[in-house]
Amino acid sequence: MLMHLADIQQQVGGELVGDKNTEVTAVNSLDLAVSGEISFAENDKYLAAAQQSNASLLIVPKSFPDLAGKNILKVDKPKETFIGIMMMFDKSEAKFSGIHSSAVISEEQVSLAANVALAAHVCIQDHVTIGAGTSIDANTFIGHDVVIGESCRIGPNVSILSKVTLGNHVIIHSGTVIGGDGFGYFWDGQQQKKVPQLGGVLIEDNVEIGCNVCVDRATFGMTRIGKGTKIDNLVQIAHNNNIGEHCIIVSHVGLSGSVTLGKRVTLAGQVGIADHITMGDGSTAAARTGISKDVQPNQVVWGAPNRPIKQVMREMACIPKLPALLGQVKAILKRLSEVEKKLEGLDK
Repeated sequence: MLMHLADIQQQVGGELVGDKNTEVTAVNSLDLAVSGEISFAENDKYLAAAQQSNASLLIVPKSFPDLAGKNILKVDKPKETFIGIMMMFDKSEAKFSGIHSSAVISEEQVSLAANVALAAHVCIQDHVTIGAGTSIDANTFIGHDVVIGESCRIGPNVSILSKVTLGNHVIIHSGTVIGGDGFGYFWDGQQQKKVPQLGGVLIEDNVEIGCNVCVDRATFGMTRIGKGTKIDNLVQIAHNNNIGEHCIIVSHVGLSGSVTLGKRVTLAGQVGIADHITMGDGSTAAARTGISKDVQPNQVVWGAPNRPIKQVMREMACIPKLPALLGQVKAILKRLSEVEKKLEGLDK
């Protein structure tokens, strides 16, 4: 897509210093940008990099100095503005439209709204409703009794199994499985017997789920992912989890069954949460935390078992001191032993 700097300014505002007729076709980082591309400098720390950059336009804060020979657009929030410009040039939207001839669509109560796009070999079972403007990429399976909202983007090789409901503007990336059986078994004295998983999954508006994520169906009721939540690749969401709005869940996180996350909870990489745990609104678990007890609102925890992060940092700061401390203890014990021997000699 080709735009002039005047078009960019009209879209995002700000004070343009330079040639408004300069053409741009893409965005890039400061160090990689070439002529015809846009980049940004968030603050004065990047002044030297901005001076060396080959970008045709730099988005900078209003306090940024003018740069000789460079086009700059001064705005209040350069990072947010640049992200908005990135969206203008984003070419990752579906490259297909209509319904591919190889798509298999049940004749039993399937409703496709206007401008639904189905790529090659999409399979849709009975009693499915898909909202306007939704695109479903190649080899994706949609089970029975599924509702998908408007303007959703479902990637290739996704499995959305029965009794799943997606809100509007949901994005699901390649390889993810929504609605697989929850992991439930009991010992009958001779073998593990499966507990039927009869519930479903509810994914609310503006949720984005990365590649190869598993979201299990509930035993009863719904496994829920609240609106605006973002889930990284390779995450396990177990049965009956209730994930609040606008959470961030990073790669390799594993949630056991019936976990409750409040609003705006952040789980860093490789966090594991035991079943029936609750994390309060605004709480955070640092990387590789093993959570075995509830976390209070706005609390930051770390370690296994989870403790307040400042406590863990104090504990870790003590660890390098242990060898010297052990030597001191040995010396004290040796002196005590010598004193005891002397006292024993006085008694005689």
